[in-house]
Amino acid sequence: MLGVPQDYPNDVVYSTRINGTEITRYTLASSGNRAQDDRFSHDGGWNSVERPHRATQSLLEKVLRKRAASLPEIDLRYNQECTAVDQDDNSVIVSFLDTTSGAEGNISAKYLIGADGGRSMVRRAIGVKLIGGYTQIARAESVYFRSKEILGLFPGKPAWMNWVINKDMFGNLIAIDGRELWLAHVTIPDGQEGIRKEDFDRQIEQTLGCRVEYEVISQESWQLNRLVADTYRIHRVFLAGDAAHSWPPWAGHGMNTGIEDAMGLSWLLAGALEGWLPDAALDAYQAERQNIGDKISRAAVNMASAQHEIAHNLDLRNKVELPGEEGEAARHYIRNRLIEADSNQFNPQGLNFGLQYDASPLIAYDDEAAPEFTIATYTPSSVPGCRAPHFSLIETGTPLIDHLGRGFALLVSDDDVEIGGLIDAAKACGLPLAVIDIAHEPKARAFYKHKLVLVRPDKRIAWRADEAPSDPGAVIGKARGAV
Repeated sequence: MLGVPQDYPNDVVYSTRINGTEITRYTLASSGNRAQDDRFSHDGGWNSVERPHRATQSLLEKVLRKRAASLPEIDLRYNQECTAVDQDDNSVIVSFLDTTSGAEGNISAKYLIGADGGRSMVRRAIGVKLIGGYTQIARAESVYFRSKEILGLFPGKPAWMNWVINKDMFGNLIAIDGRELWLAHVTIPDGQEGIRKEDFDRQIEQTLGCRVEYEVISQESWQLNRLVADTYRIHRVFLAGDAAHSWPPWAGHGMNTGIEDAMGLSWLLAGALEGWLPDAALDAYQAERQNIGDKISRAAVNMASAQHEIAHNLDLRNKVELPGEEGEAARHYIRNRLIEADSNQFNPQGLNFGLQYDASPLIAYDDEAAPEFTIATYTPSSVPGCRAPHFSLIETGTPLIDHLGRGFALLVSDDDVEIGGLIDAAKACGLPLAVIDIAHEPKARAFYKHKLVLVRPDKRIAWRADEAPSDPGAVIGKARGAV
């Protein structure tokens, strides 16, 4: 399995040094012990089919690349740099430079997705601006390195993420493979562009509590910004992922949000290319995803600021390693404050599952409000705009999401309700629609109280009712942006 071994502790620990005194520990179930640990861990009862597993982006990208290479529809190209973007009413033209040969060329397409990172050339080319700015929290350097000595420094059970608070520094050390690969986030000294070797030597010794042999594999400077694009669409060009938004990596939701950007955009573009979704309906991407990006960015900054306030209290940091009651009191105070203000970022079920699309032109809202959003709590709901709640089918034990497919799905909770009109309306415009009978599923009853629930390809609820609609075409038309 990629990432940390299945039996490696997923815990988050705050300590004075890696070889020092533990301040607090958030117990998180390791991926190999979910059946036993899920009942007792901080992130127990995770509301999805798959439970969290710790794997760094560089490892995940290899899996994604292999999958992309296996699909005949995808043409993977490397060492080609986008140099210009032009568009008209019918197409987008991307100019590129082959950085190996120096050759130049053009690619023409119906649409373009700029998913080219925080320094997005596509975003600049279409004139989109970022709203927000530097958070004033910190400038940091991520250092990916190898050391076989660190695992033996832990005085007790090791942890996946280790935060260190002491009089010298506040830093972070993450286990990548549970053996010898580590990622450290260290503060860039004022007046410097990045971390020099002597800076890292000092900070890693202050983090660990001793010197070790290590080999730097790669490093990158960054700062804690909160930035969201002022628009996610200019005509035929769309922005997604870090090209559209950037915020501190608290709760780890940067990549998650980018993946859901892709989910939210891909089904819309598929509908436009297949002919069952009007081009004007593509504006729904902006209406749905920009607001989500703004909410998550503010949540991430608030979490980072709360932790920063606790960890940068110099009076407490000067006391955490003192012997006796004074040091114990400082650690106990920090422990209490962290559990209150910081622990939610390591069980952000509301952030993962609870954000509703509350202003979409493609969703038929009703009188019921969505559950109140909080970072840590998630209340499954079939209110339109919410994520379709997860449950497993009684006979097969398979999750609902495995049955929803790539198109729309009509969940039917009553044997006698008429659905022929909706099926015919979908066929008439070419909209892909599957019908799933959940009328006798015991676990579905808690979440799906309406007899008919229409779920979109991105697993968001588009419409629900207790009887067949008088105008099925209007229901399907609303869901595809044709009314």
